[in-house]
Amino acid sequence: MRTQRHIWAIALAFLFLFQTKAVATPSGTGKDTMAIVADVFVCRPLGVVALMAGTLVYVVSLPFTVPARGTEAAKRTLVDYPYHYTFTRPLGEFYDEDL
Repeated sequence: MRTQRHIWAIALAFLFLFQTKAVATPSGTGKDTMAIVADVFVCRPLGVVALMAGTLVYVVSLPFTVPARGTEAAKRTLVDYPYHYTFTRPLGEFYDEDL
């Protein structure tokens, strides 16, 4: 009896998961769905890693950039660009005019 419940539960799960009429983006065409998925699962996590590494390099380089007055350029390159790429850019768009 218990295995029959498991079989029915698995069958219902597959039935609900693989419906042909289910639409993930009802208002859009879905042509850039793969770009959004790649952005969420690959590019955004890599952007967070780049932001953390850039912040670390920026802090370590401060003793050298402060006397040379290059802190703004270093901050823009090492912190601001990865931050903007990771958190403020629209999903699925890899090139932004604001940078």
